Amino acid sequence: MNVKLLSYGLLVGLAAGAASALFTAPQSGKELRGTIKNTKDNWSDHMLEIQMNLQQVKESIQQVSKEGKDSLQSVIVELKDSIQAWKSESDPAISNLQEELAAIQATMEELERSINQDEKSPQPS
Repeated sequence: MNVKLLSYGLLVGLAAGAASALFTAPQSGKELRGTIKNTKDNWSDHMLEIQMNLQQVKESIQQVSKEGKDSLQSVIVELKDSIQAWKSESDPAISNLQEELAAIQATMEELERSINQDEKSPQPS
């Protein structure tokens, strides 16, 4: 394909499109420029408002994140304290249970020895 013919075709198409747009436009050029300017100003205002809202959201997220971190640290400290208190309260009970188990085991061993001695000793006939 010839590049020169393609270029001419594009130029003719662009010129025809521009002419068609000018003749079919519902507004005059001055009115159209005014409408475009107003639309641009409105969009600029909306973009500025969006930027401000995004900044507020960002600051809110940072604040919530900081508060959440502080709260989490507080909960962790309280949880550690509660576990330590429970452990301190349960240690004596565990020690008592271990002593009782040791005493039961000693009694069972003594009873077992006693039974073994009774079996070894001669029984009266």
